[in-house]
Amino acid sequence: MGLLFALLSAALLTGGSAFGYSGGGNTGGDDWAADVMANGCSCHNLEQSQDGMWSLKNFPARYEPGATYNLSLTVSDPSVADAADPAAQGGFLLRVTNGSFSGGAGFWTSDDGSLLSHTADTNHQRNWTVEWTAPDEGAGDAVLTLYFNVVNGENGNDAGDAWTRLVAVSLGTPQALEHEAGIHEMGVVLKQYWIGLIGIAVTLVFVLLAYIVLRGGSANYRG
Repeated sequence: MGLLFALLSAALLTGGSAFGYSGGGNTGGDDWAADVMANGCSCHNLEQSQDGMWSLKNFPARYEPGATYNLSLTVSDPSVADAADPAAQGGFLLRVTNGSFSGGAGFWTSDDGSLLSHTADTNHQRNWTVEWTAPDEGAGDAVLTLYFNVVNGENGNDAGDAWTRLVAVSLGTPQALEHEAGIHEMGVVLKQYWIGLIGIAVTLVFVLLAYIVLRGGSANYRG
């Protein structure tokens, strides 16, 4: 499947410092995820990086309803030095508006499946593979937001870590429109429908005849 990774927004205002949980959602849960979505991964660096590099493979340009995709995510930043194992090197939070993520070993997933993050078992790397199941037919587009950071294993607000946010879109089938009632469903039977049309036609004919008569009489008067 093709990849459509639309950069809808790369700017995120930081209203405060995010909770720095190396275990991601497995440690901080929904509160941590909400803080990341509001402030970014800004625990060790308040400023959003302009040099963040990323790769997201297998997120389809147009998803097949109900299909499951193995998304491959890789992040890096040239301004951040590599951390010596087993120190933390990176982390992420994924949020999707449609469909759901599958957890599994090494990942935390919210109860409704719309959020997924690394855990303490998977923060020593900068690449991950996760599962996303597309929504059913007629659910509309799926918007995926990625928050990620690249860290060097050091602590402190000036540790030199980097983070950024990106948005991707997978097109889906349009949402079903509300049912529009037809003439019959509104209580108008077929006979009444045709009588109404005939009445309109007769009225138009009389208007046309009156116009012709008046126009002819006006011409004779001028003569």
